[in-house]
Amino acid sequence: MYKTRKFPKWHVPPPIIHILVWIFIYLAPVIFMSSDTQNSWYVRYKTTLPFLATLLAFYANYIYLIPKYLYAKRISLYIVLNLAMFLIVYCLMDIWQSNAVAAGVIPPPPESKLPFGYLLKGLAGLLFINGIAIAVRSTSMWFHFREQVQKLELENTLSKLSFLKMQISPHFLFNTLNNILALIDENKELAKQSVQQLSKLLRSVIYDSEASSVTIKQEVEFLNNYADLMKLRYGPELNFSLEADLSEPNAPIAPLLLVPILENIFKHGIGASVEDSSISIKIQAKSGKIIFESSNTYFPKTYQDKSGSGIGIANMQERLNMLYAKRHSYACKIANGKYITTLELQYEPFN
Repeated sequence: MYKTRKFPKWHVPPPIIHILVWIFIYLAPVIFMSSDTQNSWYVRYKTTLPFLATLLAFYANYIYLIPKYLYAKRISLYIVLNLAMFLIVYCLMDIWQSNAVAAGVIPPPPESKLPFGYLLKGLAGLLFINGIAIAVRSTSMWFHFREQVQKLELENTLSKLSFLKMQISPHFLFNTLNNILALIDENKELAKQSVQQLSKLLRSVIYDSEASSVTIKQEVEFLNNYADLMKLRYGPELNFSLEADLSEPNAPIAPLLLVPILENIFKHGIGASVEDSSISIKIQAKSGKIIFESSNTYFPKTYQDKSGSGIGIANMQERLNMLYAKRHSYACKIANGKYITTLELQYEPFN
């Protein structure tokens, strides 16, 4: 269907967001640290090694441990693997620190007041990092799940629309062939003309129904051609008029959307006496609206009349609800012996 213009949305890929966040986390201590710090090697140690350990713990959990073990409810194994990773990293950092102190690269760290102070501090940091990783991973999964649900809903909607489109052509063909069948006994020459006119209409049905939208000008042309086909049967005695005020002839509309209304008008608007029947249709396209108004004499079909089951109008209403949700109004009423139909569609006006 026709897509309305929207303001552009900036989409930043998740990997870029991760990189920018980690750069900020790494640089923040350096930026806010006093510029007159004497021991630059010690500063690098205090920021870089913990940062690398944090990266390792976060992505080991985010990419592998959380989905593989935590979400699979293998919690004991998840805790054991995290502790094993923590001890390995802690030992490697302790070895590096000891060698760096022995080589005089960095001063010895201050004594901790608590036994195993750095170990406890590292475990607290690991718990914090794991919490962040679980929150980020859960949020990512929620967005992914929501996106999948939206895709499924769109696929279901498109499938339903395709099914409704498939029903349009047989229904249209069935009604038209019924009219031609009636003409064969009355006037064979007009029946031949009707077949030629039907062939022209079917070409439009085949090609236009494949598109997601057509212009209102194309839709009106189809309605005129269909009306010409119907008038071949009823002759010049039929009082028929179709007026189009198309200030915006390229206004988009779903293909063949208005055809069921016209079919319904011819089915119920013409009685046994054609001279006593009248059909008046007005179509406008301007200021972001397509307005279809019709008024016709009303001759309700009897129970014995099997010329249609109302599937055309039902399909049209379903398409309206799916393609023009909250952007259309459809109303019918009987007043003074006339059947009046009004359909309004909203579209985005052209600049």
